[in-house]
Amino acid sequence: MSDEKTWPAGIDPREALAEVDGASGAMVHSTEAPRGFMLALVLVMSTVMALLGVASWPILLGIGALGAPLLAWYLLAMRARPKPRPILSHSGPYMLYALLLMLVMQAGRFWEPRSWWEVAAKWIVVFAICWYAMSRMRAAAIRNRLKDANERPI
Repeated sequence: MSDEKTWPAGIDPREALAEVDGASGAMVHSTEAPRGFMLALVLVMSTVMALLGVASWPILLGIGALGAPLLAWYLLAMRARPKPRPILSHSGPYMLYALLLMLVMQAGRFWEPRSWWEVAAKWIVVFAICWYAMSRMRAAAIRNRLKDANERPI
């Protein structure tokens, strides 16, 4: 007797598994916040951080108030999407990038620019590192959700 499984004609188990894997990946991607939202959020955060200490508080609060339309956009965009499966625990890389994001925000407070070119340099540095950390956090969360979904019992 052979231990080899016989599959119906025309069905390749590797293709079926790849199709299921692709569908689960698409579902997890659809539950995350849109990349455009994340970009706009990082733009506002880095602008406020770069102007801190140079611009007056009403200007900073006005720029920070752009978070209200961002929140409305997020809520409207996520309303139509499927609810994400809760993550039991965040992965190590996710927490590392979250720590990097907090560290950049704190380090940005210590860098006090004296001229406008220093403000531009601070904005570029803060934006680049925050965007890197946020995109890596998103990728780690997606990977963690996929791994968690594959390991959960049915």
